[in-house]
Amino acid sequence: MKISNDISITLKPEDVLLAQYLGRRTTFPPAIMQSTQKAIALAQELLAPAAVYDEFPVQGIEGEELILSTNRGSARLKIGPKIDLLYPAERVMVAVDTIGPALERVVEELQVDRETLDAYMLDSVGVVALGAVGEALREAVQERAAELGWGVGAALAPGSLIGWPLTGQRDLCALLPLSSIGIQLNTSYVLEPHKSASMLVGLGPDYPSSQVGSVCRFCALADTCWRRRKDNDDSRPGN
Repeated sequence: MKISNDISITLKPEDVLLAQYLGRRTTFPPAIMQSTQKAIALAQELLAPAAVYDEFPVQGIEGEELILSTNRGSARLKIGPKIDLLYPAERVMVAVDTIGPALERVVEELQVDRETLDAYMLDSVGVVALGAVGEALREAVQERAAELGWGVGAALAPGSLIGWPLTGQRDLCALLPLSSIGIQLNTSYVLEPHKSASMLVGLGPDYPSSQVGSVCRFCALADTCWRRRKDNDDSRPGN
């Protein structure tokens, strides 16, 4: 089990604005760019990226359940109908990450003070920052798989993978000491601070890819997600 409190991330105004505009723009007015840069500067003072993660051997798969070996015995995760994504896995990496609570508190204060634009910009930066922390974790998984000479599967998470409801957070998060990085799971199975995320990635010699994949096509938001639409557009001939 590893705890990391020194995750380095880079925040670019362009990434924040692409998320805000749902990928529909590639150039932005100077005033908007300046506002984003201001939000990033404030965020840098508030962010506390951290993650806790561990690797577990796969004992087997029964129906829609993944069975893992832990130091306390066996653990079962009911992944759902897309359990086939984990058929090649001999081990899995389970991780939870966060950017800490400070940014969310300042966003709430700005909202109370009716500084709506500043609150929105700062919140947007927080979303992108959390994504950057997740990317750092995916790179760590890829490095671990490379050490083993294996490949990796897609990043899976309760609430985003079809058939694996948010209630699955309970069993997934029970595998890690969330309190070690200041995270808790509330009664609605939501991580707090809210800008926190969980993921599970399979590792094994039969995975063909060395890059952690996406399950966008199996996500409940697949038909409306701008990121998936943009990827599809970029892959068309002539782009």
